[in-house]
Amino acid sequence: MAARTKSKSRKRTTRETSVLVLRQALLRKVPHRLEAKAEILLPAVPGLVDHYVQGLNATWCVLGRHFASSELDYLRKVLGDALRQAFEESPYSRVRVAYETDPPPKTTLTWHVSVRHSTIESEYAQWVAERTPPLFGPYPDMKVMDLARSLGRPSEVAVLDVGAGTGRNTIALAREGFVTDAVELAPALAQLLREEVARQNLEVQVYEGNVLDPALPVPHGKYHLVLLAEVVASHFRTTQQVRALFEAANRMLAPGGLLLFSAFVALEGYKPDEVARAFSQVMWCCLFTRREIHEAASGLPFEGIADESAREYERSRLREDQWPPTGWYEAWTAGQDLFDLPASKCPLELRWLTYRKLS
Repeated sequence: MAARTKSKSRKRTTRETSVLVLRQALLRKVPHRLEAKAEILLPAVPGLVDHYVQGLNATWCVLGRHFASSELDYLRKVLGDALRQAFEESPYSRVRVAYETDPPPKTTLTWHVSVRHSTIESEYAQWVAERTPPLFGPYPDMKVMDLARSLGRPSEVAVLDVGAGTGRNTIALAREGFVTDAVELAPALAQLLREEVARQNLEVQVYEGNVLDPALPVPHGKYHLVLLAEVVASHFRTTQQVRALFEAANRMLAPGGLLLFSAFVALEGYKPDEVARAFSQVMWCCLFTRREIHEAASGLPFEGIADESAREYERSRLREDQWPPTGWYEAWTAGQDLFDLPASKCPLELRWLTYRKLS
């Protein structure tokens, strides 16, 4: 009997030859050989946690590292906790996110979140170490000088410059003959101020510490003018701190004396939310409403006597070749450090606020 021959049918495989399809298939293998290591320092604004997570996820997707929703939720919790801790301690602290791809051919990534601490004192120590003086500009504030001169003969007018920095206003006042003392919180700035006072042989007492501390040995009832130029604006975080300032000024001012400070004030119609408030502290332009400042002074013997645009006041009185007094002053006073908008569109600005002690 003749043998039967069994024929096997072979299924032919069609190879991929499309350039576009092959390119995409090749790119999917790139993460197996891709390596990355980096760190990101995030401003400590708790309300931006979702924005930060979205940005990190987008960055890691570019590296071929894809995270599940549950993994992103865990990142959001860890990052949110760190942001809250950092912000409560200081708006100058940062949250550090460090990440590194795991060794090839893995396509995973390891990340770590930590807080990088910073304070007013350490920030200014870095300024002194790294920046070219004068740190706050070469000219005194025209509002400060005009107000001091309006109070009488310099030898009979006692002035306290709070947050004096390196002495931009202190030195000018003392050289003009005003009885001038200064308070400075940051040791690095206080040391520079003492050196400049000694170099110019001026009679200025420099108190190092926080003016809101009742134990600071500043004389009570001595001063005809207590001033804070760019201090409330840069460093006061709460209405309670503004209240404490009015209380301190009440102790230090003579009856009829004046309290002058500059602050960022929300303009009419603008109600700042918590993200804007927190970010304003990070950006050294702490935001208050007029109602909050009014409430801070409530029940204390003060009356408001002037509320003026700091930018317009200074610009109208400085010579053309002196304006702006620093490279950052004009944009900062207009609120453009907080919002990327034209100056005319920003819903806040730096204001000179003047109060008289009634008794």
